[in-house]
Amino acid sequence: MKKAFTLAEVLITLGVIGVVSAITLPGMLTNFKKRETVAKVKAAYSIFSQAVKLSIEYNDEVGGWDFSNDANVAERYIIPYLTGVTRYNRPLSTIPMRTLSSQGNAEGNRYLDWSWNISSHPVYMLQNGMFFTFTNSNDGYPTIVVDINGPKKPNIMGIDGFAFWIDPETSSVVPAGAKYSRDVVLGKSGSLVRVCKRDSSWQYYRGGYCAALMQKDGWSISSDYPWGNGNLTR
Repeated sequence: MKKAFTLAEVLITLGVIGVVSAITLPGMLTNFKKRETVAKVKAAYSIFSQAVKLSIEYNDEVGGWDFSNDANVAERYIIPYLTGVTRYNRPLSTIPMRTLSSQGNAEGNRYLDWSWNISSHPVYMLQNGMFFTFTNSNDGYPTIVVDINGPKKPNIMGIDGFAFWIDPETSSVVPAGAKYSRDVVLGKSGSLVRVCKRDSSWQYYRGGYCAALMQKDGWSISSDYPWGNGNLTR
């Protein structure tokens, strides 16, 4: 006669499985979300790099482009070299991009900014659902800001919002902040404000250089990346 498990043994086994799942599943989901984020940031980087390369063939090197009117740059130099771009005709306030603030939660963070205060600029949607807009940032570099999951939350710089420079010196697209050292990008040294850091001393612009940090870490989200829980800005 074969010996069967008792009900108590089955319940104990299920309980152990439940405890192990509760411990390991959140970490697995977080790692998946991080890998997905990196993949999308790399995809955005590739898309705009290729568009700028094509644009250069028809419009000369980036140093010769006319950046005098922010609103016209994307439609003249970028969009013609992308496929299936549509303009998002709802107010940008409906998808507020928040800074990488340490104060409160994503809904309560009052620091609303597409990284460089470009709330009045047009926003466009790529075929893959990403949103982007353009600004002549006061960093001194023409800047493309991308929301890698479109209007979906959390809309936070460094979590689903990322910035790229169009570098006139190299006529190429680079992650915003790429010219700085890793310590500077992380805010461990220097006094820049767009660093990939959560703190309470300065909330405006935080998160602008997070794509550069990913690149410097071999396109990964390192242990000191200010990911938080990947959503709230606590």
